Amino acid sequence: MTSEEFAWGYAIRREWPDGAHDLFGFTSNESEAERQLARDESYWSSGPVRPAAVYVVPANAADVNRHPVDGCRSASCPNSPERGQQR
Repeated sequence: MTSEEFAWGYAIRREWPDGAHDLFGFTSNESEAERQLARDESYWSSGPVRPAAVYVVPANAADVNRHPVDGCRSASCPNSPERGQQR
């Protein structure tokens, strides 16, 4: 096990209409995760292609760093919103 295995914090989960998702932006700071979420939402808000949902999830650094870059469909990825509601 590496020290990464023990690092818990927050990540951004972006859900796509086709059922795939992205998991990125690990940080141990909740405020930083909220800022990343706001930036991501701002980026996608004006485009023709938009995620179905974007939210903060509690995550392990190792899980985020090993996560596939292009549209994952694994049910074992962190998916429980830290926020009260999805945006």
